[in-house]
Amino acid sequence: MTIIKAVVLGDSEVGKTSFTKRWTQGTFPNPEMLKTTVGASFDTLKTTLLNGTTVTLSLWDFGGQRRFIEALKGMIVGAKVGLFFFDVSHLASLDSLYNYWVPLAQENGNFDFMGGDGARFLLVGNKIDLLCDDCNSFDKVKDEMEVFTKRFGIDTTLVSAKTGVGIEQLDFKFRQIIEKVL
Repeated sequence: MTIIKAVVLGDSEVGKTSFTKRWTQGTFPNPEMLKTTVGASFDTLKTTLLNGTTVTLSLWDFGGQRRFIEALKGMIVGAKVGLFFFDVSHLASLDSLYNYWVPLAQENGNFDFMGGDGARFLLVGNKIDLLCDDCNSFDKVKDEMEVFTKRFGIDTTLVSAKTGVGIEQLDFKFRQIIEKVL
């Protein structure tokens, strides 16, 4: 069976660990038991691609605290695909992807986002359950994500790790990305 290394990158508190638990185990972790990831945590997900191939995703969830990142830089090496996470209710976390996480992945994972490697990643806007339906927040988030897409060639999706909304679509899109890199 093929094992695909995937990195999950983004600032602290954007919901990376909650998402990986929801995606791999189908449940949202008890918020009282959640602690900020120090270093990295690892999960696996066995999935069948659209072409029928079964693969195991090795998900490397990187803690968002920059004081620990020096030790983690080498762990990006060997990743074939990834997820860039931000909190839709805190757009500064999207700015952080531009200014910190994308350059970090390029430098340490040997990705060239201007040269097409953006197709190996998915931009994930998490915590959509915190946005109101009748205000302009969804439009603003989508506009900001579109700018990111144009710059790096990265597909996007919106999810709520808490409610599970959007996880199925993310799973579908990510399986398509994996098929392209096999």
